[in-house]
Amino acid sequence: MFIVELLRVESLSAGYGNMTIIHEVSFSVEKGEIFSVVGPNGSGKSTLLKALFGLARTFSGHIFFNGQEITSFPPHERVKNGLGYLPQTGNVFEGLTVRENLLLAGYEYSNGELDERLKSVQEFLPEVKRLMDRKALTLSGGERQMVALAMVLLKNPVMLMFDEPTAALAPKIAEEVFGRIVALNREYGLTVLLVEQNTRRALELAERALLLVSGSVKFFGSADELLNHRDLLSLYLGL
Repeated sequence: MFIVELLRVESLSAGYGNMTIIHEVSFSVEKGEIFSVVGPNGSGKSTLLKALFGLARTFSGHIFFNGQEITSFPPHERVKNGLGYLPQTGNVFEGLTVRENLLLAGYEYSNGELDERLKSVQEFLPEVKRLMDRKALTLSGGERQMVALAMVLLKNPVMLMFDEPTAALAPKIAEEVFGRIVALNREYGLTVLLVEQNTRRALELAERALLLVSGSVKFFGSADELLNHRDLLSLYLGL
């Protein structure tokens, strides 16, 4: 099997202001896989995603994505290179309708291109179509996640990073979100980098995983191997 490396992170240290949150982190993500980042609360998982997207300050190290180094790229250039990011909160404009949110997300497309992208996204997320005239503020948590996902998919990413996509969702809705993530990967070939509070479910979905503790890597390898590593699960994840 021919393996293509889509993301490579080398000795990355990053944080906010003068505070380093993640320390000398190295790992890689292969094209077409689901890759999970797990760890206890406060371990730096969200900061890692923000650093990869250009929203946290990089102090040292390198990020290579989709064939080039993006360490110094601003977020919009990383998006153009095919990187998508779905943050846990603040991922929709609450005062706007769903239609307006989607139009903002696709502002750089011509009318014809935007219509095609909207059609494709609505085929994958049909529930978004019936929400078009609703204000985002009135949506349930699960509906907001679907709208936020639609906004990111409009950009046509090759890899999508999810930060706690099922946080505060009912178990049934959370499983629907997991189902969409798997469908994006298996049916559409999208590479997924997943940070998820449900550690066991995240590892069950993934091919490989990274265990982050206090901003440092404690494990990088097969998700099944980590799932069966009782000492690590007990010590760091309470499983």
